[in-house]
Amino acid sequence: MAKNGFRAFDSDMHVFEPADLYVKYMNPKWGERIPRGAPRKKHGMTRYFLGDGQPIRPPSDVVSFHENRMAERFNGSLARDYDNISQLAAMDKEGLDIAVLFRTSPLHTNENFEPQYANDLCKAWNDWMADFCKADARRLKPSALITLHDVDLAVAEAKRVVKNGAVGLSLCPEPINGRQIHDRCFDPLWREAQEMGVPICFHPPARPQQPQVSKDRFEGHPNQALLVNPLRNPIEQILAVSAFCAGGVLEKFPKLKVAFLEGNCAWLPWLLYRIDEYWEMQGAMADIPLRQKPSEYFRRQCFISVDVDEALVKNVIDYLGDDNIVISTDYPHIDCRWPHALDEFLSIPIADDSKKKILWDNCVRLYGVN
Repeated sequence: MAKNGFRAFDSDMHVFEPADLYVKYMNPKWGERIPRGAPRKKHGMTRYFLGDGQPIRPPSDVVSFHENRMAERFNGSLARDYDNISQLAAMDKEGLDIAVLFRTSPLHTNENFEPQYANDLCKAWNDWMADFCKADARRLKPSALITLHDVDLAVAEAKRVVKNGAVGLSLCPEPINGRQIHDRCFDPLWREAQEMGVPICFHPPARPQQPQVSKDRFEGHPNQALLVNPLRNPIEQILAVSAFCAGGVLEKFPKLKVAFLEGNCAWLPWLLYRIDEYWEMQGAMADIPLRQKPSEYFRRQCFISVDVDEALVKNVIDYLGDDNIVISTDYPHIDCRWPHALDEFLSIPIADDSKKKILWDNCVRLYGVN
């Protein structure tokens, strides 16, 4: 398959989870704490509830509003309840050759959960995703949910899912229980990912019950819909890039691959300039010395996704080059441009060589899939 002569590899295509996912796949020992969803009747993510009727994650009225307004183009997928056959059909319609599949509704994002419970939520999703991708293992590639509630459980689950075919480890970049993602307690997970050659993929969640800058700052205040959602992913990814490139993780793990997904890329030149400047002025004061500029760690080990209509990618290429950028269609989310996402990207006036790298070559290097 080719789109205007370009092969296309989606770094971060989403799925809509079925209502009975956790009933079928989660350890039955959790009983009434196993999330249950109502059968889907309209476009949108499944809302899950516990046995006492309480939602396991807070709902979003803004999301519901948009889902109701923008559902018609997804009627074919809805008719099949967004199963793996409809996923492949959506890829065909868009012109995608391969896609790495990510969660829409990660239920483990509550730092008050017991580590074993949070980990079992992830295990259930990972087992479902492994089965989902069996419809066409050549084109559908699983990412796997990993939680930082307990690093030993995280390492064990990372080993298990990679053995079962996962090509990326999907983590939330938010702090958990007072620990930032570059805290040295998480080093065993980064070490294991490096040894397995599988990338860490940071992807912010919506409305986690963990600290999140735009939510904590603006939720409940005037015009929160224009403040929380637009700022959420970029700010969390700015902090994540800073933590890994300037916080010493990539100094310690020089072969670890890290992707920062669904948070735009236009801010990256400014951020790398800024942290490089402070490395030059104050690097000698760091308690974890960095032998290179933070931007050099990014160039060596990191990838960032571009939105299909993000014309400012031209500035990123001018500053950073085109070797570290991948693409995401974001199907089937409310703001995705499917089935014309790739058309939008191809209309951006950048060189064809850059388009080829962003649409295919860089994703192949990131995930080790061809």
